[in-house]
Amino acid sequence: MSKQVELRAGIPEEMVDPLEDYFCETESPYWGIMQKEVTDPYELFGIFPDEATASGALAVLRKDFKSLPIDFELAEIVDTDWQNAYKEFVKPWSDRQLHWIPLWGRDNIEAPYDAAVVYLDAGMAFGTGAHETTRLCASRLQDYRDAHADQLDTTEVIDAGCGSGVLALSASALGFKKILGFDFDPEAITVCHSNSAENAHLVKPEFVVADLEKGFAGGRQGDLVLANIQTDVLIPHCDLLVRGVKASGILALSGILTKELDQVRAHFIKQFAAQRPEAGIANDSREDGEWGDLLFTLS
Repeated sequence: MSKQVELRAGIPEEMVDPLEDYFCETESPYWGIMQKEVTDPYELFGIFPDEATASGALAVLRKDFKSLPIDFELAEIVDTDWQNAYKEFVKPWSDRQLHWIPLWGRDNIEAPYDAAVVYLDAGMAFGTGAHETTRLCASRLQDYRDAHADQLDTTEVIDAGCGSGVLALSASALGFKKILGFDFDPEAITVCHSNSAENAHLVKPEFVVADLEKGFAGGRQGDLVLANIQTDVLIPHCDLLVRGVKASGILALSGILTKELDQVRAHFIKQFAAQRPEAGIANDSREDGEWGDLLFTLS
């Protein structure tokens, strides 16, 4: 039975969102944040293969978060302990037909017989639906599927900034056949392929290393473009995302704080008017906690 080490420390509530954003952006394979009950304090924890890796990862994290607690509890754990810890913060999630099930639940969590199931690995704490931005995008994906159930073979889905590949794999589970996921981080694409291998029952999406410019190169466009990317990337690359949507297509943006929704909406509406003056543009948004999304529908 293999052994690992865990670092753990309590953190104040005001650190939760910045840390979650950081882990979401970096696709951290080690760190997570846990609150067992809504009345309990938040805890920052990390699972590492050895003490040296733990020490190095904590030093890197301290460079960006200098107010982290001074003292972290260090404990040795075994695989069974990690699986139990994993179960505490990675929960099954579903939206209508779509079901996300952690790997530990593959054999003991039963989804409905007609469910679109994606199995998620333990090392993807913030690519498993634990983050509100991922859930918002997944719900939009399900909406599109429900409205276009007769077009799944021909609809082109693009997951821009695909991270761990959960949304692209969800599209496959829902029956879409033409799916591209790209991310500028080669490690993220490695994770995508690993997660795809855990879902051998699905048609494998195409995963490539590319930033937004390369991802939409050659005039590539999607019927449904998903971009779960933070505002500081969405706004300066707005023109690429607007160009990347087909006529009568849909652009779904997530990764936006609710306080930023009006700013991002106005910026994209202006860009659509400049680049796609012939198109009618409808938009709406949803919120989940402190996060929101924006949906732009072309006609």
